Amino acid sequence: MLAVVRCLEAWRHFLEGTTTRFEIWTDHNNLEYFMKAQKLNRRQVRWALYLSRFNFMLKHIPGSKIGKADSLSRRPDWEVEVERDNEDKTLVKPEWLEVRRTERVEIIVEGVDLLEKVRKSKVKDDEVVKAVEEMKQAGVKMLRDKEWREEDGIMYKEGKVYVSKDDILRAEIIRLHHNTLVGGHRGQWKTVELITQNFWWPGVTKEMKQYVEGCNSCQRNKNHTEQLAGKLMPNSIPEKPWTHISADFITKLPIAQGYDSILVVVDRLTKMVHFIPTTEKTSAEGLARLFRDNV
Repeated sequence: MLAVVRCLEAWRHFLEGTTTRFEIWTDHNNLEYFMKAQKLNRRQVRWALYLSRFNFMLKHIPGSKIGKADSLSRRPDWEVEVERDNEDKTLVKPEWLEVRRTERVEIIVEGVDLLEKVRKSKVKDDEVVKAVEEMKQAGVKMLRDKEWREEDGIMYKEGKVYVSKDDILRAEIIRLHHNTLVGGHRGQWKTVELITQNFWWPGVTKEMKQYVEGCNSCQRNKNHTEQLAGKLMPNSIPEKPWTHISADFITKLPIAQGYDSILVVVDRLTKMVHFIPTTEKTSAEGLARLFRDNV
């Protein structure tokens, strides 16, 4: 049926809208099955809509009696290596993945050459230092079944660029993947997923969480998902006097007897008040002494 649809698409300008019914010869007898009412899938429904634009009749002719059509589709020179034409073929070549991984770093952080900054940074974590020493002792560029490898002065862990122990560089990588238009101020896990497509360093998830929690734009514009605080409840009534108090200062008063402020202490139960003269320069130790001596 697909061959019939493709042929009609190729010859549409001759066959569509004709008043004379034309015949489609085929050696597939099962196509007559579609000439009767059936339950069609979505692809067959699309074909049926397209075929409704043509005035045709499917006619079955055995392959032995349709030699002219067979001579066009069964040329002897097309049979050469037909049975083995798909052997030893690789669908996805390994070099495609590595090249694309490197290029994607530059596309995401357009205008910033992060690979060059990673290459110049020399401070490394203990795990990486150990891996580099093992590679130097063995005289190889790859270690532990491709877990670690070095290429152009850059260390790779499982195909991802290792970012050295440089807080400024790591913070810049996070910023470029979170604050830019490409990053879009996405949440913690989405940003981690975006970063770890190309980069890796120990504790990247923890640092990303701290960065998102401290992002000014995210905290001001995004909805908070924590549980609601609930209804406001009145404070419980104290059972004894002076177990619950409130205190406040009255300042900027005219100086009288060396004092320019008043410390007001109120008992919540009896509403009894202490007015204690003091100054604005009272220290924490001085405030504690006022409470001890007057309250």
